[in-house]
Amino acid sequence: MRLLIFHYHDRPGGVREVISRGLPLLLEWLDGVREIVFLTGELTDAAWRADLEQRLGKFGKSGKIPLHWVADPEWAYGGEDFKTLSPASTRRLWEFLKPPVRSGEGGRTVLWAHNLGIGRNIPLLRALPELCLAAGAELWLHHHDWWWDGRWERWRDWRAAGVTSLDEALAATVPVGPHIQHRCVNLADLPFLQNAAGAAARWVGNPLPAFQRPAASEIRAARRWLDVRTGGRPAWLAPVRALRRKNLAEALLLTRRLAPGACLVTTGGSSAAETPGWQQFQAAAARRGWPLAPQVLAESGPDAPTVPALMAAADTIVMTSLQEGFGLPWLEAAVLENPVISRRLPDAVENLGALGCRLSGTYDALPVPDGLFNPAAETARLQLRWARALSFLPDEFQGETGAGPPKHESRGGTVRGAPAPSFSGSVPPDFGQLTLEGQLEVLAGNAADFPLPPGVQAQVPYWPCGSRRDFWAERFLSPDFPEPLSVSAISSASWKSQSAEVRHRFHYWRRHPLLWPGPGGRT
Repeated sequence: MRLLIFHYHDRPGGVREVISRGLPLLLEWLDGVREIVFLTGELTDAAWRADLEQRLGKFGKSGKIPLHWVADPEWAYGGEDFKTLSPASTRRLWEFLKPPVRSGEGGRTVLWAHNLGIGRNIPLLRALPELCLAAGAELWLHHHDWWWDGRWERWRDWRAAGVTSLDEALAATVPVGPHIQHRCVNLADLPFLQNAAGAAARWVGNPLPAFQRPAASEIRAARRWLDVRTGGRPAWLAPVRALRRKNLAEALLLTRRLAPGACLVTTGGSSAAETPGWQQFQAAAARRGWPLAPQVLAESGPDAPTVPALMAAADTIVMTSLQEGFGLPWLEAAVLENPVISRRLPDAVENLGALGCRLSGTYDALPVPDGLFNPAAETARLQLRWARALSFLPDEFQGETGAGPPKHESRGGTVRGAPAPSFSGSVPPDFGQLTLEGQLEVLAGNAADFPLPPGVQAQVPYWPCGSRRDFWAERFLSPDFPEPLSVSAISSASWKSQSAEVRHRFHYWRRHPLLWPGPGGRT
């Protein structure tokens, strides 16, 4: 068997961690892997590649399994000007996909391809299913994110690639065939995947890291390190990057409201497209004296603590994201027995529930009372930004109303030919439905005056030790491993089709301007 692994790059991130932790687990189940070839758009991190090769050293009956790295710039992130793979790049793929020729032996080729559904390389996404079928290769599509889940500005790339309808794009995103298997990180994605691919689609979650509480000395050192950055105040930690969808102004609101003497600490850096908004947030905090220690690990030195040590040393973990992936911070907090306060995000809640982890103290929204922001000014901002966002939407959503799942619907507005969402009615908006400027206006008031819904408090996630065994490889490969039971995503018939699910998530995106494209047009 030849195992091919595709990812766009080898830079740090969640997908790379899945490959690092998941590949050894898969090799324990797969028989006869004679060669591993990593196909990527760029090679930038030699240290990571060397570490992965060392991890794989124990596999193979006669020494290490050969591991090769192949880079082609046409396999990296694409864009509007990238419409098709060149003949040379297609031939390179074919050389790897066609069955290996060995005397007296058959051959099996499997391509484990990561995150093609994010739509960052549409020509490759469209070419691989047909190339694999022609070559007799199996294609395992591993879905981490989706281009249509809050990334509507990428519709331009589909149009540039010659796609004219939303249904055509969705069909290309979830190809089906006897040689294709689908594996998804988020349980909420499983119903529409199974609607298209049947038993060829499975939920696998993410392979879990080796959860282990740091040594007491390491936690004490992390606390001293934090004290330098917080001025000795209690630390409320948001272990996330400084991105708009992380909704960090809300994390600051909760910190000031529930622990007035504490300091909000964030860990990761920002991205170039999101830097202006993040700088605006930091400048407001500095100007008004709000306790914020931002991006403490982004440019830290060799003495910086690990994220688990920081989480163990913090007083509370804050997760206020409007969108979140698998839900690893909650699992880490459960092992560390550290309290968490967070939004109730369906994807994370369902993933965690399938692993036996239960959350309490979560909230669906933080309603903003009248008088804490200027509705007219906020509506003007929304209208200006919505006009820009409209240019990214497919024709099917032009004229679409804001009606969707009824939870916490914002007020009024249609997609085209009518005003953007506005704040002039009687239903209090959720704090997460405001622009950053609107959020900063609320924060400028007295935090003690902001009423919280009942039960909003930090609590330790419940994750019994007996349910912490990682069955990730079994879920991925075993034909007999059962589906998760008693999870709303599995039993919900209302969002089973991909088109219905896309519309469901579109309306959520529409209600949250922090998810809309920034001035540069990219999130």
